[in-house]
Amino acid sequence: MFKALPSAVTQLLSRIADNQLALMAAVLLEVSIRHFSYHSQNYADFLTTWLQLLFESSPLLLAHYFAFKTRSWLSVFVWGMGFILYPCMNLWLMDSYQPYVDWAFFGVQGWIFLCIASIGYSLSCLLAKRHNTKSMLLMSRLFSLNAVLLMLLVGWSVLWAGIFASTDDPIHNQPIKAVINSETVIVNFGDFLNYWWQFLLMGVAVLLIYGVNRYLLIRRVLANSGVFAYVASCLICIIVMTPILASAVLWLPMNIPEWTFLPSEDYKIFAPVNFRFSFFVIAISTPIILAFERQQHEKALAEIAQRQSQTELQLLQQQVNPHFLFNTLNNLYALTLTGSKAAPDLVMQLANLLRYTVYEGQNQRVTLAQEIDYLQDFLALQAIRSGEKCTVHTAFPLDAEHWKIAPLLLIIIVENAFKHGVEPSQTHCHISLDMQVKNGQLLMQCNNSLPNKRPQLSPGIGLENLRRRLALLYPGKHNLNAMQRGEQWQSSLSVELEPC
Repeated sequence: MFKALPSAVTQLLSRIADNQLALMAAVLLEVSIRHFSYHSQNYADFLTTWLQLLFESSPLLLAHYFAFKTRSWLSVFVWGMGFILYPCMNLWLMDSYQPYVDWAFFGVQGWIFLCIASIGYSLSCLLAKRHNTKSMLLMSRLFSLNAVLLMLLVGWSVLWAGIFASTDDPIHNQPIKAVINSETVIVNFGDFLNYWWQFLLMGVAVLLIYGVNRYLLIRRVLANSGVFAYVASCLICIIVMTPILASAVLWLPMNIPEWTFLPSEDYKIFAPVNFRFSFFVIAISTPIILAFERQQHEKALAEIAQRQSQTELQLLQQQVNPHFLFNTLNNLYALTLTGSKAAPDLVMQLANLLRYTVYEGQNQRVTLAQEIDYLQDFLALQAIRSGEKCTVHTAFPLDAEHWKIAPLLLIIIVENAFKHGVEPSQTHCHISLDMQVKNGQLLMQCNNSLPNKRPQLSPGIGLENLRRRLALLYPGKHNLNAMQRGEQWQSSLSVELEPC
């Protein structure tokens, strides 16, 4: 649909669609209920109602979108402005301005639908992060397909038990009004419990068909033997289970000689309508189960891929430490051979660097300020060895403590400049390192002079390691370029940072 559009526009439209999908469903549900109450079959009336409700709901839609783009307390404030303040103002207008009452469609029911959609989207975002904390694992179990169906079953049984307990002799006064009187339910609480367990048992009969379909027919037959065997198994299931479950429902005390709670409303357990009901349960549950099973399968694959990426990152991290350590020990070796008084200072600088590598380098994120301090220690160490031979110009951002970055990324570029620009040079050389943060992006530019006569060096693991780590840590959120321009080697890196 969006193939002809630029990728940035396509990503923006995709994010908006994902953010607003649940709320659009809530708006359309409210439109459908209102249109149904009008007893209208006119498409223009439906479209007019939808456009007006969309307009009246726009503050909530915008609040939901921007609440999930901001962070911390500001997101709560934005959400409250749309979902609490605006509905309160809307109710105040309805109480004080009659023309607005005659015109407005937005009401308490629509507000409830949109709140449920927004909160549901928030919970789905939390579950999508897949944090292995106890609270997230508990929430994941609470919102599993089985748990949701069980909650719906309990809610359905409580609802109908309340309706029956609120009605005088509901069995013989069919059809009854779907009204719950809380006072009557409290007075007739024994009748409520009696009705509740019977409706609960009817719901369990439906869930039993769902369970057989999911765990036997889909996971066993469909997965191992294919579609034809699955269809045949569904037919067997419907024919065998329908009369058995119908007999269980007929055992309930609520049934009377003139009327039963079977779909056929009689005592014929082999009535065609009973088999049709079982068929519809399987037909409706199958696509839901398949969609959920596919989501669970993709989630499991994503977790496996994430574990593999973490393992690969750990291996790459282990490559960084020896690579840096070997270079620094070579520097220390050269100073000790010449009896330099700078050797003790170099040992201290090395200790500081290794301390950062061991303790901070194992974290997923550090502040940009910590990474810059690490670079400055490294530059101080290199200044001890190179002496007057190399001139280093640096510029660092002032607000580095407000941003987070993966540790030990930037050092590789600086190391590369010293390795290929300073160490082989027999004359004066220079390095220019400029770092700045713009619009949440770190922009790093490192230029170093190249010696006139350079030995043929193997590529090494430094830059390739950096490219792979960036691909794993910042997919689609970074850009790395390193190339020779005249007598200089220029390296540029841009990375999307995370705010603290």
